[in-house]
Amino acid sequence: MARTSRAVVFLGGGRWEIRELPVPESPPAGGAILKVEAVGMCHSDIDNLNGIVHTPWGGEFPTIPGHEVVGLVEQLGAGAAESLGVAEGDRVAVRSGRFDEANRMRIYGHDYSVDEGSGLYGGYADYMELLPGSSVLRLPGDPPGVEMTIWEPLSIAAGWAGVVSEGDSVAILGPGHLGLATLVAARARGAKKIVVTGTPQDSIRLEAARRLGAELAVDIGEEDPIARAKEFTDGQGVDVVIDAASGSTSTVTQAMEMVRRGGTVVIGGLKDRKPVEGFISDWIPMRRIHILAGADGDHVQTAVDLLWAGQVPTADLIGEVFSLEQVGEALDILDRKLPGRDAIRVGLSLT
Repeated sequence: MARTSRAVVFLGGGRWEIRELPVPESPPAGGAILKVEAVGMCHSDIDNLNGIVHTPWGGEFPTIPGHEVVGLVEQLGAGAAESLGVAEGDRVAVRSGRFDEANRMRIYGHDYSVDEGSGLYGGYADYMELLPGSSVLRLPGDPPGVEMTIWEPLSIAAGWAGVVSEGDSVAILGPGHLGLATLVAARARGAKKIVVTGTPQDSIRLEAARRLGAELAVDIGEEDPIARAKEFTDGQGVDVVIDAASGSTSTVTQAMEMVRRGGTVVIGGLKDRKPVEGFISDWIPMRRIHILAGADGDHVQTAVDLLWAGQVPTADLIGEVFSLEQVGEALDILDRKLPGRDAIRVGLSLT
């Protein structure tokens, strides 16, 4: 009997639907069929829902979203055991980027139409087809799959925190799922003192930062974050400031005023291409500030290594978990549309 897969399909313009799609009988040579255990939900999925795609390819519609994928390898195509480095039954993280036959980068969960091939090229589905040229990494098998979806935000955070050195003071602006993952990554790099800032709407996220070990969590609606950061560092300013806030440009100038002379500012969170008001470029040469996008390296591997080493409190980073049928509610919480409801992370469990 032919297998089918439930799948959430984004149509663009804020519209979505659930479809039933056939699962390929066998994967292509060099590819695989994955039984999706869980998928993390990212704010870029909200942009995707509304027809805005940030990938170089530019997106495809209709499409199955989901790029923070954890799943079990159910079938391997010819030669895939060698090229992917895994065996059937392994739990894996799926790197979202893949180069196609024309050497063009395409992103799972964004750049494949549901009308192309099997269409099962995103994580909001029971099954996912991995095409030749895909890349996966083995994950620990014991924790629930939905906890392991932290690998993807942690890989971004590992890049941002890659500039942190042993003993540094660190400020993280924005306590979303990327900001909290950055807290974990910075501590793993040896940060001595960490301050996290957020808005009055971020109360449960700031509380999560405290549970995760931040020495100071600042509600900017009640306290001046720049003054508190200076107090936190005996008036010197912070060694490394990581702007993890999405959409807000005010954190860019806050970062420049928090950092110590000769310190480093990492601009991580995207600002939707908005200009930054009040930015004074003279700060850079006069205070010898280094502005970076993060550190070089294979940060997916770093994130997975931290998970294998047990250095990530995955249960404390899980947030709220929904079934595929509850995806509408999950999207509303992700987009902070439900009054009185918030979550440090949002994920779908497919098992």
